[in-house]
Amino acid sequence: MSEFPNPYQASNAPLPMLEHPAVPPALLATLACYLAHYALEVASMWRSALGTVELFLPIALVNGIYCLAMCFALWRRWRWARVWLVITTVLSAFVLLMFVRRGMWTTEWLTGLSSLLRIAVVPMLFLPSVRRWFAPRRA
Repeated sequence: MSEFPNPYQASNAPLPMLEHPAVPPALLATLACYLAHYALEVASMWRSALGTVELFLPIALVNGIYCLAMCFALWRRWRWARVWLVITTVLSAFVLLMFVRRGMWTTEWLTGLSSLLRIAVVPMLFLPSVRRWFAPRRA
């Protein structure tokens, strides 16, 4: 009697390694949320006491450069950027906690929403497809 191949056995064929794999959609969504966080942060700064142009423009510009640099670092697979974003997001969590404890959530809702969006970015950085994006390359 002839033997049939086991249909449950994995194939031994090597998987092709792409030289430049496509950016996972989860990472693109993460970067979009991070940029939306920046937009909300700028809007909350404009509504606050920094509404004067002399103070607002330099702070918004520096914050924008930082945001774009972090997005570029995440897009280029620099693993330190993911760690740095997690560490700095702890500050946003403390700011949000302070707003809730002091009852400022209703008056500074843009800042709270910005903090929530930034906190939401961190778990997105640890989704399986994004983790594969940051995994070290094997030659």
